[in-house]
Amino acid sequence: MNELLLQTIVDKLNKVDEGIRQINSVGPEMPDYTEQLKNVGASLEQIKADVARMPDRLKFPTTAVYTLSQNLEINNDLLKRPPIQEIKHHHHVNEGMIVSSCLFLLLVLGGVWLFNTRSILQAYRAGDIKYRYIQLQAGKQLRPFLSEIDSLYHARPQAFRDSVLQWEEERQRIASMLHEAREKEEEANQLRNRAGKIR
Repeated sequence: MNELLLQTIVDKLNKVDEGIRQINSVGPEMPDYTEQLKNVGASLEQIKADVARMPDRLKFPTTAVYTLSQNLEINNDLLKRPPIQEIKHHHHVNEGMIVSSCLFLLLVLGGVWLFNTRSILQAYRAGDIKYRYIQLQAGKQLRPFLSEIDSLYHARPQAFRDSVLQWEEERQRIASMLHEAREKEEEANQLRNRAGKIR
């Protein structure tokens, strides 16, 4: 039985060899890739060596990161305290503006002076007209008094002016004292009325 099995295996192998021959004869010859495979093997060896050296090249740069973190802390501190900037404004005024401003001020001052002078002149004219009216309308008893006043004024004008001013001040002082006395009398009357109501 061994022989029969052996014979059967041999026959089968012969048929397989025959089929392989037929396939080889029908299909084109396979090209030889041995040289390319050697190159691929060499490239793989190079890749293995590069991969083995990768950890050295991919090592974490601790010193660079430390320096960067220090610089970031310094920058954060500077950003928290921004520098103070002084802004200076320079106004440039030319001579024409200064001269025109001075002339304008002189014009305004001259106008004010003229207005005041005119007001004073009108007051003097009004006083003169009033005095002349009093002289014309005065009776016999008032005319000698007015001529005496004229002669006193022309004899010593400054002393006359001072005496008139002093007399006016005295009258003003007396008037204020009388006003104060009236106020105190009213206050006293109010106190008497209150006292009368309390009894």
